[in-house]
Amino acid sequence: MSILSLLPVIEGGQSRPMGDVTWNLDQMNGAKISGLDSLCQAIRIMLEVPRYRYPIYSWQFGSELETLIGSGFSEVEQNAPAMIRDALLRDDRIDSVDGFSVVRSDQRDAVDIAFTVHSRLGNVEAFWTVETA
Repeated sequence: MSILSLLPVIEGGQSRPMGDVTWNLDQMNGAKISGLDSLCQAIRIMLEVPRYRYPIYSWQFGSELETLIGSGFSEVEQNAPAMIRDALLRDDRIDSVDGFSVVRSDQRDAVDIAFTVHSRLGNVEAFWTVETA
């Protein structure tokens, strides 16, 4: 599934999801990835892209995690898991997101969030950081 595959493709008036093969955005050399590699890239992009900001993406795509930047630990701890679930469960490959661990970062004013993404392709241990200052 590519980044844009989270948006439906219209064919004959019906929408359908695209395949799992996409471009490797880390290398930018024309290489393609699929399977868990594609899913990991999609997870990163879904969490990085602020929802509602870019007209190229559907309003269903992206996350609202940037609204937590500058918030206190308790607000991030309370809201980040739901925001992450909301962003990721829109991908039809992902079945559930759980196992959240929210801790203060030792090295800077930030909150580190670890979680598990369960998908039809396998499980992914994911990690995200929200700046609190």
